Amino acid sequence: MDDIKGFLIKHFGRPRRLFILGLFLTIPFILLAWISFYDWGFIGTLDAMIGAEFYDEREPMLNTLFTFITRLGDGWFIALLTLAVSGYAGFYKKNKQIAWWYFITVSVGAGVMNQVVKYIFQRERPTDFEPLIEQGGYSFPSGHAMGSMIAYGALLFLIIRTYSKWKVILPSIIVLIPLIALIGISRVYVGVHYPSDVIGGFSLGLAVLSVSLGIYSLYLTKKEIRNPVDTTGQE
Repeated sequence: MDDIKGFLIKHFGRPRRLFILGLFLTIPFILLAWISFYDWGFIGTLDAMIGAEFYDEREPMLNTLFTFITRLGDGWFIALLTLAVSGYAGFYKKNKQIAWWYFITVSVGAGVMNQVVKYIFQRERPTDFEPLIEQGGYSFPSGHAMGSMIAYGALLFLIIRTYSKWKVILPSIIVLIPLIALIGISRVYVGVHYPSDVIGGFSLGLAVLSVSLGIYSLYLTKKEIRNPVDTTGQE
């Protein structure tokens, strides 16, 4: 397990690689953005077909489950999570750099940036099926998909960075990664997003998170250069 953690840090913890990864992760979003200028074309037809499959599977128990899951990506819940994690890191762990990094990453990436991009594309929400919840605003990219990817993804990064024991890290991975995926799926199930909205949200969210991690990693690198570790007198 330690070898896996070391491999991830070595190969994906360097600023340059994180920036390149961020650019690479935007490819699905860019492709969807390009298709949007052609009234979504084949992707729009595929969206309708996949959406219909989700709606056909609706039943009371699943409706309750996915309505609950989708709330875990609501703006108010992500805001509370952001304040809780930032407060814990800043006041309890006494790490203001991490606290501000998490707060700014989620606030700007999941909040401001998503709304700006939505306004640019102004895609209307699905109307073919009755939604299970009320949801205003535009559809592309999904704010819940993008927000959960950034907020829960950044939280997972903090857990991996903070804890060395896999009895903490492994359960976090098992819980948070499926949760992110389920929040995205729930948006299609409850009828307020197209599948391509969710894919675009995940793509842009991953890219924002990767670039933000790169910036933070670059800050740590420069900090080590400015304040090198004093090894004099150590064996």
